[in-house]
Amino acid sequence: MSLAETKKVLIVDDSKMMRVLLARVVKSDPSFEVAGEADNGQAAIDLLSETSIDLVLLDIEMPVMNGVEALRQIRLKHDIKVIVVSSLAQVASVQAAEVKQLGVDGIVDKPGGALDPSLAATKGQELISLMREVTGLN
Repeated sequence: MSLAETKKVLIVDDSKMMRVLLARVVKSDPSFEVAGEADNGQAAIDLLSETSIDLVLLDIEMPVMNGVEALRQIRLKHDIKVIVVSSLAQVASVQAAEVKQLGVDGIVDKPGGALDPSLAATKGQELISLMREVTGLN
């Protein structure tokens, strides 16, 4: 796959450790590259206005601007795929319902990599599959 076809991913999470873990997952598939990181929703919105991004991996619970509000802003200004990666966005949660109403492209639970590497690997594969699906690579 040529570099021009590589999908650019923005990772948005207030936890540095989670950004590192998600970056590792993204880099495990040569179809994707990490094009940027942000530690809150406002920083993500700022980055989106200056960088070409194909996909955003978005946490919900963050300081400054949470993921729900960030998704709302992204939907108003950009045509970008968004996957929520959050422990708060379980299938029946209020947050999951909110982001679904806003047109999120996918939701996945956060991998708990520091505690269980096999869980992180399983969640990582689930995330890569979802990333490939929403960006049209499957």
